[in-house]
Amino acid sequence: MQLSRTPKTSDYFGRYYTQADVASLLVESMRAGDPRIAIDLGAGDGALVSEASRHWNRAEFVTVDIDHHAESSTFRDLRGPAFTHHTVDALDSHLAERIGLRYGHVDSGLCNPPYVRPRWRKHFAEILEDAGLSHVVPKIGAVQADVLFIAQNLRFLRRGGKLGLILPDGVVAGEKYAKLRQTLATAHTLERVIELPRRVFRNTDAKAHIVVLTKHRQEHVDIQVQCLKENGLLTAPICLDPERAAARLDYSYLAALEQVNARESGTTLRSVTQMLTRGSHSSSQLKLLSYPVFHTTDFVEGSVEVPRQFRLAREARKVAAGGVVAVAGDILLARVGRNLEQKVGVVNQGAIAVSDCILVLRVEPAYQARALQYFTSTKGRATLRATSHGVGAKFITTDSLLRLEI
Repeated sequence: MQLSRTPKTSDYFGRYYTQADVASLLVESMRAGDPRIAIDLGAGDGALVSEASRHWNRAEFVTVDIDHHAESSTFRDLRGPAFTHHTVDALDSHLAERIGLRYGHVDSGLCNPPYVRPRWRKHFAEILEDAGLSHVVPKIGAVQADVLFIAQNLRFLRRGGKLGLILPDGVVAGEKYAKLRQTLATAHTLERVIELPRRVFRNTDAKAHIVVLTKHRQEHVDIQVQCLKENGLLTAPICLDPERAAARLDYSYLAALEQVNARESGTTLRSVTQMLTRGSHSSSQLKLLSYPVFHTTDFVEGSVEVPRQFRLAREARKVAAGGVVAVAGDILLARVGRNLEQKVGVVNQGAIAVSDCILVLRVEPAYQARALQYFTSTKGRATLRATSHGVGAKFITTDSLLRLEI
């Protein structure tokens, strides 16, 4: 698998290795009974099939990995004939023939897809089409491996077969994967989504989720959304109608939304917003400009007021007029960052040029104080934290922000 983007914190192939307790939770969550044939595409160190072999006594395990040194390649010698390994690209155009399995005949699939974007190959379109996922791709030729691995697994599974996945936060919560979530929830039976704690994988604090589905729609069943807490316990499930899966499937967001809905009905931010936009200056431009630009590093801890030195002089304001300029009453919110919920400010006087890492929120004057109070409150900051998502540094989208009730 040729890579078009080299990962920074995973290994060369974009793999984040699964801890044993996460593998155990995934297998138990699948409730797969006693499958005869199970596959693991991109098996790596074999943590998933190793755990599955403790539960599925009659299963034959077929593992696939492009890496000649993958630990899963040793399982047949070390653990017996129940394991068969193939050193081949899991996205190979002739994978079924190479591993001796027919599409539509596998009982269970286990997969922790690599977090990379492979170089596009023509047969990827066939993989997506055959799995019924060709319409979910935001942009042809720029498909992440996780989508392709989901599609490849669906091709191998029989009707009613179980698939257990570990997916990054973007797939579960990102806007560009809304069609993918909707398809998985309505064309198939999406059974469980379990949010995992950050730092569950070595060398990264990337947020990830366990996702369990049954191939093809069985009946209308609510999706059970939960969170694995730091103490190893699962939260009580949030039951989500499959028709709502397109919006988001991450527990933190849904739990925060439930808390809002439990209170008296509030005012949606969308209904009182006059403008919500990101700044227009990239961080690399800031030192080259002749006027000050407010950036995420300029928020003052313990204060919401934007410092005076960022107010544009009359001449500077004319120069900056081509970009986004915040004016008195505007609320500034960090758009990206690990602690973005702590970075909230307000323009009290003058005009402020802002970087593209900041969102400028302008609400109706009658709601300015109320909106600022919400975003600086403990509950508001917790909701911002829950609404943000991403690998490493978190980010928040304008659409998710406008859904909030203040």
